[in-house]
Amino acid sequence: MMRPVSERLMKKIFALILFTLLTLTVTAKVYAQTAESLWIQTDLTSLKTNEIVTVTVNAISATPVHGFTAQIRYDPACLQPTSGTSPIPGMNGLAVPQEAGLADVSFASPTPQIVNGVLAELSFTALKGCQTNIAIESAALVIRNESGYAAPLNGVSIRSDTISVSIDSAMGSAQPEQPTEGDVLKLTPNVSPASSSFNGWTVGLFSLGIIPIAFMLFAMFKLLKPARP
Repeated sequence: MMRPVSERLMKKIFALILFTLLTLTVTAKVYAQTAESLWIQTDLTSLKTNEIVTVTVNAISATPVHGFTAQIRYDPACLQPTSGTSPIPGMNGLAVPQEAGLADVSFASPTPQIVNGVLAELSFTALKGCQTNIAIESAALVIRNESGYAAPLNGVSIRSDTISVSIDSAMGSAQPEQPTEGDVLKLTPNVSPASSSFNGWTVGLFSLGIIPIAFMLFAMFKLLKPARP
C-alpha cells in the first residue's frame, strides 16, 4: 500500500525539481540580457532661459570596458550643448565632429574600467522658453577583443527613455560651469550651413549613429593597438 504513495511522492518531487530548474534557467537568461544596460537621466526638468541642465549617461556592466560612446538627440532651437566630461578616472575624451541637434561624447581608456553609474555628464544651456525633449540616439560600450583591438560590447540594453524638459521664457542667472577633473569635450556644433548640403549623406549616417561609433572604434583602435614586439 505504501509503494504507490512513494511513487506519487517521487513524481511530485521530480516535477518540483524540474520546475525549479526551468525557472532558474529563465531567470538566468533574463538577467544575462539585462546585466549590461545604458541609459540617460537628469535631475532637473524645469528651468529658466539661460540656465544649465546636466544630462548624465549611465551604464551598468559586469564586463570592464575600455571606453564608450553616446549620441544624445536634442532640439537646437531650445538647447545649446556646451561640454561633456567623464567622472571615470583614466577616460580620455575623443573629439568627434558635432552636428546641430546631436551631441556626441566618446571616451576611451588604455586600461579596463568598471562602470556602475555615471559614464559622462553633458551640459546644455537653455536658449528660450519652450517644451522640448532629450533622448539617446545611439550608444555603445567598448571593450578590447581577443586580438587586442577596440570592439563594441555585445548584448548591451539601451533604454530609449525620453526626457521632457520645460524651459521658462523668464531669464535665469547664467551659471558658470563647475571645474571638473579629466578631459572636457566641447560639444558646440561645427557643421556649417555651407557644407551641410555637401555632407548631407554624412549627416544622415550621423543620425543613425553609424559614424560616431565607427569613428570612436577607429580612435580606440589607435589608442589600444598592441605594441609590436
